[in-house]
Amino acid sequence: MSKSKQQALLQEITGILKKDPGRMYSREEILNLLSEMKSDAEIDRLLAELEVASSMKESRSDVYATCRGGTVYYKWNR
Repeated sequence: MSKSKQQALLQEITGILKKDPGRMYSREEILNLLSEMKSDAEIDRLLAELEVASSMKESRSDVYATCRGGTVYYKWNR
């Protein structure tokens, strides 16, 4: 995936999270919301990158990711 397409997809994901910053979205919810835009593999790869970035102490990620009961949830962190 090109860098510009990756940026556009990342903007879509953050747009979803920003709409309701108090809500946590599961990985599956985000995949379903964006399924018409891109393949699950592309979205899943970006979500995995966001998850790793949010877990790093020195990272100031805009996205907070956590795992509960085997499901990964994402939330806007600002």
